[in-house]
Amino acid sequence: MKTTLVVLAAGLSSRFGGKEGQKVVEALGQNGEAICDFSVYDAIAAGFDKIVYVIKSDKKEEFIEKVSSKIKSIEVVLCYQDMDDLPKGFSVPSGRQKPWGTCHALWAARHVVHEPFMVISADDFFGRGIFKTMHEFLTTAAGEASFAMPGHRLGETVSEHGSVSRAVCDINENGFVQDIREIRAITKQNDGIGYELNGQRMLLSPGTIVNMLSFAFAPSIFEQIEKGFAEFFENYAKHDLTSEYYLNSIVRKLILKGDASLKVLPVDSKDRWMGVTYKPDMEKAKEVINKLIDDGEYPSKLFP
Repeated sequence: MKTTLVVLAAGLSSRFGGKEGQKVVEALGQNGEAICDFSVYDAIAAGFDKIVYVIKSDKKEEFIEKVSSKIKSIEVVLCYQDMDDLPKGFSVPSGRQKPWGTCHALWAARHVVHEPFMVISADDFFGRGIFKTMHEFLTTAAGEASFAMPGHRLGETVSEHGSVSRAVCDINENGFVQDIREIRAITKQNDGIGYELNGQRMLLSPGTIVNMLSFAFAPSIFEQIEKGFAEFFENYAKHDLTSEYYLNSIVRKLILKGDASLKVLPVDSKDRWMGVTYKPDMEKAKEVINKLIDDGEYPSKLFP
């Protein structure tokens, strides 16, 4: 069965600093590899057959030069998250400048992804184990309404350099997600990991399972995203020019309605998740990657 990895690489990188979208192409490896190159390398090794990047159209030339042109062994496709690419009957409200969010970014790939697929953010490093696990799910257990996600622990995903948003998951005894709550401005302080709610600091367990914008989906998710856009537009986008349509929100809606299941897949303890939100996060990621290369986990040049 053919499988695809979709890499969402159209983010603004607003908290990273520098020019827009810089962290997606910034060199991390010893031969100029970006952070998403390591995910693509691991995905190819796990058996994925195609790589689809979702980028901003005005970043095409730079992205091809620094990222996608290096991959020669499998099919590579570029898609573009354009703000005016909307379902029929909708138009961009006057004054809207910010992209529509992760649901809209994934929807940009609807014309080229017709097989089971895994989606990830280009900002993150996952380690190779989860790509093997997700590929196995896609080729053996995935269905039109049967989805999966890696079960990352909150304590391993917070930044030392500022607040983060995380999709906190409630898991039942059978290992399926019952609910997903998007919690913003989570920080690590002396009292632990938590966030502010009505003037009170609420603490979260470091072992809390969170979704790091990584799912195994059937292509039917594109239809669900399109259906859900009308509700998002009426309830949020018409009134808030910065509102975003999140993948977690559409998955949550399907779970709560009983229209889909979301299986939590184990994450190998050897696989360390790393994300790049702030500039200092990149420096730490470089240290870790270089150590993995020195230990022989990755070649010094990913794509000869």
